Amino acid sequence: MLQQLQKLRQINLAMLDACELALAIANHHSIDDAVHAYEKTMLPRSHEMQQLLDNGAEALLFTDLLDFANDDSD
Repeated sequence: MLQQLQKLRQINLAMLDACELALAIANHHSIDDAVHAYEKTMLPRSHEMQQLLDNGAEALLFTDLLDFANDDSD
């Protein structure tokens, strides 16, 4: 269920990106101007998502590994 929700969020973000880029292209005289305008909204959002993912990755890493090389259980 969680994976399905994550995929839906990714799809929604992709659709939002596509819509914002399309609007930028429609409202600017050149592709270059449109891309610059689009990046003003896309880059902060992508930075926020990157921070969420970076912080989430730390929770997935298990650092308390057993030291089998120095097993003193004999």
